[in-house]
Order: sequence, then C-alpha cells, then structure tokens
Amino acid sequence: GDARRLLSLKRMTERMNTAAPAIGRAVPFLPGTAYANPVQKRYPRSRAFEFKQGVGRSIAMAGMEVDPLERVVTTNSTARLTFDDGSGRVSETAGSKIITDWSKQERFVPSFAGLDGKVLRFISDLTEEAPEALNDRYRERTFTLIYFLVDDTIQIVEQRRANSGYMQGVFMKRHKVPRAFGSSQYKENEFVSLYDFVDTQGIVIYGRAFRLTRCNKFTADFFAANGLPLAVECMEEEVDESVASPGGRQQQVVEIDTAKLGPAKRAGHKREKFLKFNKKVLRFYAVWDDRKSMFGDKKWYIVNYYLSDDALEILEKHGKNEGRDPYPKLVAKARIPKQYFGLNAIGCSADDITDKAYISYKDLRVGQKTNIYGRQLMLYSCDGFTRHFYETATDYPQPENVIVPEELVEFPQQHEPPYIGYGTEEDSIASFYRLVPKPRTFDALKQEELDKIVFRWKAKFDVRQMSQAGPDDSKRRFVVSYYMADNTISIYEPPVSNSGFTGGKFLDRNRVRKHGTAKHDCAWMSQGDLLVDLPGSVFINNYPFVLLECDRFTLRYRNKGSIAALLSIDHVHAKLGVNLSDVKGLVYGFMEKDPEDTGHVWLDDFVMVLQEAVREKLGEDELMALVGHWDKNQEGVVPYRDFVETLAAL
Repeated sequence: GDARRLLSLKRMTERMNTAAPAIGRAVPFLPGTAYANPVQKRYPRSRAFEFKQGVGRSIAMAGMEVDPLERVVTTNSTARLTFDDGSGRVSETAGSKIITDWSKQERFVPSFAGLDGKVLRFISDLTEEAPEALNDRYRERTFTLIYFLVDDTIQIVEQRRANSGYMQGVFMKRHKVPRAFGSSQYKENEFVSLYDFVDTQGIVIYGRAFRLTRCNKFTADFFAANGLPLAVECMEEEVDESVASPGGRQQQVVEIDTAKLGPAKRAGHKREKFLKFNKKVLRFYAVWDDRKSMFGDKKWYIVNYYLSDDALEILEKHGKNEGRDPYPKLVAKARIPKQYFGLNAIGCSADDITDKAYISYKDLRVGQKTNIYGRQLMLYSCDGFTRHFYETATDYPQPENVIVPEELVEFPQQHEPPYIGYGTEEDSIASFYRLVPKPRTFDALKQEELDKIVFRWKAKFDVRQMSQAGPDDSKRRFVVSYYMADNTISIYEPPVSNSGFTGGKFLDRNRVRKHGTAKHDCAWMSQGDLLVDLPGSVFINNYPFVLLECDRFTLRYRNKGSIAALLSIDHVHAKLGVNLSDVKGLVYGFMEKDPEDTGHVWLDDFVMVLQEAVREKLGEDELMALVGHWDKNQEGVVPYRDFVETLAAL
C-alpha cells in the first residue's frame, strides 16, 4: 500500500522533472531544489480550466505535463494522482472520465509531502589498493548510498573504522548526480534516477564503480511492492554506520534492557545531568609547591569542577609584582584523566583511548593531592557552595582547611636618595622612581594667570649674621625678585663704579630651598617667606639679606590695596605745607567755590583748587589718601576750613 503509493508519486515526479524550473516541479521552487535540464525543449503551460463558447469547464491534462501543485483537485479530472484500488495493484484513472462520487476520491497529497523523508539505502563494499601503507597492500572501505526519493539526489557516506588513518564520514554531498556515458539503458546526459538501481549490483558515479552488496529492509520492500527486481540482498538488522570494528565487520546492534543499565549508560543521562547541574561549579583552592626542584617555585591555583559535564578548569592566581606573565589558565576546561602517562602517540587522539578513568567530584578532597597532568596539586580549601554540595548530595563532607595562609612579609622600604648636585633635583628624583624619567609637571593655568606678577625688594647683606663679611659688603645693594608663576627667585646687583664689584646677576632664576632644610627635603621658599615687615631679614641660599623697601606693586599686594596703609596722612600734610606758597590764596579759592558760606566744598572743587595752589602737584595715591581722610563719611564734600587750619598749624 504505502510503497506503491510512493512509487506512483515517484513516477509523477520524474515526469515533472523535465519541465521548466518555474512550472511543472514536484518539489517547491526553493534554493537547493532547482535543477535545470539542458536537453529540455518543450515547455507546456499548465491550466486546469478553459472557456469554450462562454462556458467554463475542466479539462484533462493527461497528454500534458502539469504541476500537481497547480492543479485544482476538486475538479476530479483524470490527471489526478494514482491510487491503490485495494487489489494490490497501482492503477490510474484512464481517459477523460470525471469521477462524481466524492467518497471514492482520495485526498490529494503533493509529491514533495508524500516523499519527504523517504530514502533508499544501499551498502557498497570496495577493496582498493593502498600504496602508502607499509603493512597492508589493500584497504577495505564501506560506503552507504542514500537515494532521496523527493528530488532524486544522492548522498554517499563512508562508514567509520577505528584507527583507519584517513578521513571518513561524508564522501559525497547530497546533489543530483549526472549519469555516466554507457552506464545505463536510459538516455545519456541525464541524472541518475531510481531505475539505475533496478536489477544491478553496480553503479558508476563520477567514474568510480560502486559494487552494491546489500540494502535495508525499507528499500527491499519498496522495490518488491512496485514490482521492480532487486539484485542485492536485504539486511535483517540495521547497522551502526558511525563506528565499525577494526576487522572490517560491522558491529551488530544487540537489544539491551535499559532498565538494567546504570545512570551513566542510560539514554538521556547527559541531558538530564545538564539540566540539573547547569551553571553549578565546585571551586577548590590549590597550591603546587615545587621549590625542592631546580628553579622550582610555589604557585597557587583555582580548580573549578563543572558538574554538568564532569570537566575541570584550573586557573592561575597572580599576585602583585610576582614577575610572571599573566597567563589566565593552566588547564582549559576539559575532562582530565586520573593517571597521566605522557603525550599520546602521533595520529592518536584522546578519544581513541576508551579505557581512561577521569577525575570526578568524588576524587576531589580538601587536604589531599590531585594529579593534574603530572603536577601534584594540594587542595587546601573550597568555597561555601562546594561544602554545601558535599554535605547535602554526598555522604562525605569536605574537611576544614588544612593550610593556614602564609604570613605577610614586610619588605624594607626604599627611601629617596639625597641630592648629589648633578642636574636639578626633580630630574634626580625622577630617575630614582622610573627607568625612563618623565619631565616635571607644571601648572599651566597658574603660569598663564600669574606670569606677570613679580615682587621686588631692595636689599643688602646682613653683615651681623655673616660668618665672613668683607669690609665693603655692607655697601652692596641688591634687587630681589620673586616670580609668582613658578615660585622662583632671582637676585640682581646693580653695578656701581669704582666699587670693586662687577655687579650683574648674583643668583639665576630658580627655586630656592628654605634655610635649614636638608638637601633631599623638597621644601622651597614661597611668597610668605619674603612678604615680611620691612625691614626684615631672610636667608637666600645661605646668604643673609635685609629687605629694606619694596616697590609700589608689592606694597599694594602686601597691604591688600589699602591706601591708608601705603601712605601716612601726616606725610601728605607736611608735603602740602612745604609746597603751598600762599595760604590766603587757597582760602579765597575755597570761598569762591562756596558762595553760600557753608564751610564745605565738593570734592572736584577741592582737588582743583588744591592743585592750583601748590607748586608740586600731588600724586594719585596722595590725593586718594587726602580725600579719604577728610571725607570720612563719603558724602562727596570736604570741610575746607578745618583743612586750612590744619595746614596753618604746621
């Protein structure tokens, strides 16, 4: 029944394969299923209805090749699929007779749906020469030819043999195979079809002759049900195509009661174990002490055991400045054998050795050593999850930690060496901290804002504090400059004729260490060391100086811009008393500006009359000090009578 139905679908598929790719196909027009026929010349148009004399009717396409997908099955035309009438024979609806009994019509099934997953399987045994082999001159190879009924494609798979020494697996990928010249009674330049396997024990594919020896039971039943002769014998039992015995014979599948198997051998054990223990890892802390051997050392590791697949992963623990390359892992995640017998032989992988016993969670115990590829790792601790797992899931909980962490060793600290006088101190200390010294950093914003701020003092030697003072040192004068941008000091000596001293630069511009500090102490003189009450004594490079006076900018900065602190009002009054020629003229000038005789004049009139009455005009600071003294309430008027009485009393 099923085999005959498949054959009918197959015959219709072969008729449809000669049509164009767009129409007349037995499989969907998708990538991988489009096979062009280079010898096709006829391209009929598919149709299921026609209009004749204005009346629509269904037509039979028995003489035309119509795609079953494009035919409307409800018309009950004679071009429908074949079916089994119950007598064991496959019959087709003949002529153009229309079946009107809907109960007798079968359900339409497309060929690509009915033939999907149906394959014919043949076994081919070959014996070929092996000139590269030293012992055996011939090599036996077994192939499985898989014929897909849905699209006439063929795939060849070579059955694997243990220790064969050559590549195995897929020998030829699935595709439509061109028919070799003279290899069949059918037309040349076409593809290999189902009929090339009928009543034959050999088939030629790409010049290689495959001798067919046997087939599976489904293939034999398919040929027998459709009346096609088969020249190969049928296998009673299926053969495992993945692994074959070294002798060349296939290992037969023996039925085993899975209920009697252990958990590790039962089907689905790995999946069940993965779902149960996924992302659950046992963590141990290990140490490898190899200091007894030459160039040995003591190293620390983290051992991770993955419960889902019984794999081990060993990570290295790196300390600070230990001098080793930071390799992350000692052993990548893998199953590790209990005994290590060295590297495998050339051409032999770990999968070829099946009698190995691998490390499991039962072999990991705190306080015991574990052999990891020849290294005896001592497990001295584990985390809380690991202890909880052994307490709940096993009968042997993990013991306590067996190794106390080593004591912290205090290493002596290296102090900065003293300055020896070569180069600057910043360069010397930079070479102590770094092999390649870096230049000293500076505050660019500070230099930009304070670049033009310079404090200056007039100074002389303090001969009382000098250990060896010369007879003319008390007569020498200096200009001390302090630069706010970089906290540097320079000293200049104005040249004096016939003084016996050249003059010029007494100290180049640089930073000066504070007096009394050691050479390796980075304590530098700042503005607070020079902004002292005048006259003041300071030491600059072990030379005692007396600061006599400063310029006006320094004086303003030191007194925070206060005019009263800069000038004395008595000094201004004394200067006016000396430069004033006529007091009566000054009084008449004030009275002219005060016609109402109030005794007060405005500030502008006060300054104008005063500047006209004196011989030497007052400076801006002197005028501001004078106005600030006489206009204490900041009302903009000055009592000129009190001012004149003060000048007359001088």
